[in-house]
Amino acid sequence: MAKLGNAAAAIKPKGGGSGKVKVIGFLILAVIVVIVLFNIFNFANTDANRIGLHYGGGVIEDKKFKSVVPPGSTNKMIGPGDTLYTYPIDQRSYIIGGDGADTDAADEVTVVSKDNVRLGVRVQVYFTLNRDKDVLKSFHERIGLKTEAYEEQGWNDMLQSYFRPQIDRALSAVATNYGWAELYNNEKMKSQFQSAAAKEFTRLLPAAVGGDYFCGPGYNGNNDCGELSFTVQKPMPLDKGIIDGLEAKQRAELARATQEQKNQQVQVELQSVQQQVKLLGANGYLLKSAIESGSVQFMVIPQNGNISIPVPTTTSQQPTTQPSQPTTQPSQPAR
Repeated sequence: MAKLGNAAAAIKPKGGGSGKVKVIGFLILAVIVVIVLFNIFNFANTDANRIGLHYGGGVIEDKKFKSVVPPGSTNKMIGPGDTLYTYPIDQRSYIIGGDGADTDAADEVTVVSKDNVRLGVRVQVYFTLNRDKDVLKSFHERIGLKTEAYEEQGWNDMLQSYFRPQIDRALSAVATNYGWAELYNNEKMKSQFQSAAAKEFTRLLPAAVGGDYFCGPGYNGNNDCGELSFTVQKPMPLDKGIIDGLEAKQRAELARATQEQKNQQVQVELQSVQQQVKLLGANGYLLKSAIESGSVQFMVIPQNGNISIPVPTTTSQQPTTQPSQPTTQPSQPAR
């Protein structure tokens, strides 16, 4: 019996085992409570100028796209562990060079003209992000995640990685069709250059990023996407001596044109003199010229009229003393 009692005592569960079960049960309950709390209190908010992409990411679900969160949303409930990525929907810009540039202020695109002159070009591109759900989702998964474009720094890095190379390629391809002087001081040619570069850029960009992810600055989500605004400033030769040479040439041309005008004026005056000599004779022309210049004065005398003409007189100063007469007579010779 004692042995049986000892055996029964050996198989009797100890009090410590039930405590471990309680701890495990408590932990499971705590995890469930945390999941429930996350599900209840996980909210999404977007600013008025940003649109959100809601992706799943909970414990028991895949990280897949769920929905678009409109701009200006407040306390939109999302699942536990889900992620909201936001992107700007207002007008954006990418500016190369100058004040307010996204690059260094001194930065510029270097191109080579048809006559092999290196030019520096500053560029401004204005655009908006395409809000179409499928297009925006594609942009996020192809470009946004890789560059972290949903963050401000990532957005800037995305522009530098995708916009800048296509701008360089577009300008370089088009610049070879123009001489440097045409781009520098011919506004019509500069306008053609800008239009051609803009067309080339809008062709290259979608091919580089993989879709029509960017629209014109007037796009608001409900109208046509439109084309990006592409503006170039006056191309400047990198060698400043070229500009000095052009300005010297322009000054010489201006001086030559001025001299030609003077020569034409002298020729007209000479022809006038020849005509007057032919009409008046040489002496008559000389008299006419003398009268016109005031060298000869003349008066008109009425017929049968009296006229007094003042004659200038000259007065000579009289001597104040007379020479003294001799007081004695000369002696007579002896007779």
